[in-house]
Amino acid sequence: MPTFSYKGIDSAGATVNGVIEAADRKQALRKIRAGKVRPLEVKLGKGKPGRAAKAKPVKADAEEAESFTVSSSDKKSRRLFARNKPSRKQALPFFRKLYQLHKSGMPIGDAMQIMSARMGDPALKDLSGAVYRDLSEGRTLASSMRSMPEYFDPTMSFLIEAGEATGNVQPILENIIDHLERKAALQKEVQGAMAYPIMICLVALGVVALFLFYLLPRIQSMLDTMGGELNMAAKIMIGVADFALLQGPFIAVGLFIIALSIVQWRKTDKGRLTTDAWALKLPILSGLYYNADICRVSNILYVLLSNGVNTTESLRLAENTLQNKVLVAKYVAARTMINDGAPFSAAFRRYGLLPDLDQDILSIGENTGSLAPSFNEIYNTHAEELSKRLSILTKLIAGLALGFAFLLVFVLTLAIVMSILNMTQSIMAR
Repeated sequence: MPTFSYKGIDSAGATVNGVIEAADRKQALRKIRAGKVRPLEVKLGKGKPGRAAKAKPVKADAEEAESFTVSSSDKKSRRLFARNKPSRKQALPFFRKLYQLHKSGMPIGDAMQIMSARMGDPALKDLSGAVYRDLSEGRTLASSMRSMPEYFDPTMSFLIEAGEATGNVQPILENIIDHLERKAALQKEVQGAMAYPIMICLVALGVVALFLFYLLPRIQSMLDTMGGELNMAAKIMIGVADFALLQGPFIAVGLFIIALSIVQWRKTDKGRLTTDAWALKLPILSGLYYNADICRVSNILYVLLSNGVNTTESLRLAENTLQNKVLVAKYVAARTMINDGAPFSAAFRRYGLLPDLDQDILSIGENTGSLAPSFNEIYNTHAEELSKRLSILTKLIAGLALGFAFLLVFVLTLAIVMSILNMTQSIMAR
């Protein structure tokens, strides 16, 4: 009978290796799970049952054996992504359908099987099929999501991991769906606010280009014939256009090199820390970076603590959601202090991670035994502040764009009117 070498995690959380006899791979998986071991990797190999054996996949089963390793699963995911042009926008309909099925009492595995067979969207159907294959091979939903970053934000996988650990995934799915819906609504609002000024700028640039390259040469030719001169507005437009055509490419290349250098520098620890510190000092943008990170960490702490995850594990998982390295350093120091027995409010106050009002909310929550709702209140506060600052930034950009468009139109109108007056004066002078 064939033997299969495997690697898995037992009920105590320890990693185990072994060899088992089975007629085929499915039977091997059943036997491994019957021994209260969650398989991570299974390969067809040679060896005696009960002893570790070096895997030796045969040619006919090579592709199937690879499907049990994380790296080969990633390869399958990349092939899947290449066909369907993945996008994180597909995460929302995916979680909505999964939530509907799971809320009705269906286990996650069975829900994924139905979704992989009945989803109408081909991309979502293939995504569901890829996740279902990972689940059937013994992987968790969280680990499967982490292998597909093109579809899922890492924060989602940490939330799902906590839900699977407590056996209560439904409220986690509700939170993820609510977060994605808020994010989609905010993006739609920003896109709608920016569409009009962008269109106006494009029209203004088109009109200016028509004047510079079509009307102006004819006006200049007529003025030369009549002995007239171009007015100051027309000369300014010609000068700006010449500068853009002659010096613009060099400026663009210079800016590209600077941007590329900053991106490469950010890949180093010192560069990332320095640029993240700059980001927290920039007008308007600093509020966006700060509030976005606080929203992420407070939301995940609310979800984890309210679903029974212990404080140490909640703090560990929440750390992975922070993006700014300056805030990460403060959070790690505060987390260490909390694990040593200090209250949340005292730790966050010492390292300046939260504003005074948020620290007061945490202090009240700890005194009244409602710490998780306190984090939810902090999340709602910073989400509202983030939306407000994003609205201010959008209006500022829109105002600048409209101002630029109106300035172009004004100079263009002045140039045309003055050119016509010059032509009229030249004709009357004759």
